[in-house]
Amino acid sequence: MSRLTRIAAVMLALLAGCGQVITITLPGTGGIGGIGTDTTPPSRYELLFSPAPHAYRRAQAPEPVRRGVASERYEVREGDCGGSDCGNFRARAEIAEAQDLAVARLNRDIWYGWSFYNETIAATTRATTLNTVVGQWRLGSDQPSILRFVQLPQGDGNWQTCDPAICDRGGAPEDDVVVQLDEMRQTFNWGEVQNDGNICRLWSMEGNRGTWVDIVINTNFGSDGYGYLRIWVNGQMKCNYTGQLVSAERALTAVPGPTNRRGVFESFTRAWAESQGATPKPTLIAYYDEFLVGLSRADVDTRLREQTGQPPVD
Repeated sequence: MSRLTRIAAVMLALLAGCGQVITITLPGTGGIGGIGTDTTPPSRYELLFSPAPHAYRRAQAPEPVRRGVASERYEVREGDCGGSDCGNFRARAEIAEAQDLAVARLNRDIWYGWSFYNETIAATTRATTLNTVVGQWRLGSDQPSILRFVQLPQGDGNWQTCDPAICDRGGAPEDDVVVQLDEMRQTFNWGEVQNDGNICRLWSMEGNRGTWVDIVINTNFGSDGYGYLRIWVNGQMKCNYTGQLVSAERALTAVPGPTNRRGVFESFTRAWAESQGATPKPTLIAYYDEFLVGLSRADVDTRLREQTGQPPVD
């Protein structure tokens, strides 16, 4: 982590609180969240519980690249585990933003944008689900996710009768990648009426296999009723939630703010173990590209950046 990167991260957090709009570009990184080299994660990130040599690396053509010359490649195989994941029905190829270098702050507007490419992740059933997470934000390693993108089994979820104040009943039935507010689910014991905290359907993992999905998030990680979360997928708004995202109790211990994790995380594999026995779990491979953090949509939206001639993140 260079001194310039640390200064830029602090500047972004401070200016966000003042309501100023800026674009930060760091030499050699392509902006906050630039890609690392070889098997070294990007600046501000570290490999999390992922000891396997294939877990993370920088990829180049002919492998999938959304823009520029490189992308991030993640792979988790049968038997991959590290740390507390081992013995707890979890496995991952995931990088995590360092807590003390977090850019986001609670109750402050922030934007994220990136592109996601599914190489091998198939649709699942309740018997074969791995509860695969492909992006999440947390206040700490021992805290639940504030929000996470999780793949549900096909047809799962109470999308027909869930509380419309919390759950968007729209979206296509085949859209199995959803956004879940796990922090709120656990804090307020959300159940079937609140769709277990699954608030919006985003895209189909199988239906978008082999293609890039462009994602934009705008949120303030609100710890009160003035929170909001807006998500666009391929330019279309797929989620427009208004309400609390972080409990008031946990907000008191936020040091300094929410951190991002991305990659491929098999968050709970017990269903597979119980139904499939010794059958090896499938190898999951996904790519990320153009991951950016900013103070406006123009700073982070891959499609807008393309249209306006902004340079790729390499």
